[in-house]
Amino acid sequence: MSGGSVVPIEEIGNIRPPPFVRLPDLVTVFVRRAERLEKLAPGHVLEGWLRFMAALSRAQHEALRRLPPGSMPGPDEIAAAREAQRPALESEHWQGDATWPAALDEILRIMAAVNKPAAAEAARASLAALDTEERAALVSRYLSFELGAGERGAAPYVAAALQLYWTRMAALLDPAAVGLRDDKTACPICGGPPVASVVSGAEGDSRSLRYLCCGLCQTQWNEVRIKCTACGSTKGIAYHHVDQGGTATDEPPARDTGERAKNGGPTVRAETCDECKTYLKILYREKDVGADPVADDLATLELDILASEAGYHRTAPNPFLILGET
Repeated sequence: MSGGSVVPIEEIGNIRPPPFVRLPDLVTVFVRRAERLEKLAPGHVLEGWLRFMAALSRAQHEALRRLPPGSMPGPDEIAAAREAQRPALESEHWQGDATWPAALDEILRIMAAVNKPAAAEAARASLAALDTEERAALVSRYLSFELGAGERGAAPYVAAALQLYWTRMAALLDPAAVGLRDDKTACPICGGPPVASVVSGAEGDSRSLRYLCCGLCQTQWNEVRIKCTACGSTKGIAYHHVDQGGTATDEPPARDTGERAKNGGPTVRAETCDECKTYLKILYREKDVGADPVADDLATLELDILASEAGYHRTAPNPFLILGET
């Protein structure tokens, strides 16, 4: 046999497995998301919304430089969480920490100078006028999906501040301190649900790997392909996308391959499960290396509508689209 290379048998066991978690990179995560949103916006039916979200992502990046140190869980706390198979940074950690209010103040200050709809500016000004206790109560309602109709305009700003708060903490963790958890349906860092999953070849690895992506702290964690991320079933899995005519098409799992995505398949699909009737979007970075779980999710709301009409419901909402009570 010629034209290839042979791996010595003694080295086979030394091939490194893919990392279980990929922690966010604070230098790039929000800038790249802003760039992605700006690329997706022109000519999109939601162009104004996507441009607003791009400005909000840039505000998150700029606000990073002005945040106070904050409080991180100590090594003993992280070790205890690992032993108990709890998230390393449980979501209740925000209470009593001065970092998220500082993040919110900076984001509101930066966004004051951004050209935006009058309603978005009114929501920003109203949120800026709240005192500390009122803001904390609003955050509690946001995290519990209990926002009132009049508070929905504040949701993107609140989401941006909380996302910034948890993303920075996640980025400062030692990946080696994060333990494997039996429950892969939630983020191992903050316990949040995945906003989407991405498929890409790992560094130094030719295989197409899937990582679930936390919408709150931006951590990614490895999960096998062709498996429901909500109930764990491997039966009744299908992949749907919107074609150019605006209709939904589906594909069997056997065709969910990286090669298919490289050869012209859509960047975003909805992975549906007939066992629990849920879906989660899956992004193929082999098709578009710039695909971002939050940005591309926001730009493919038509896919959400079609999946909903077909009888499926999302496993969790995008953090920037939590509406609360009707």
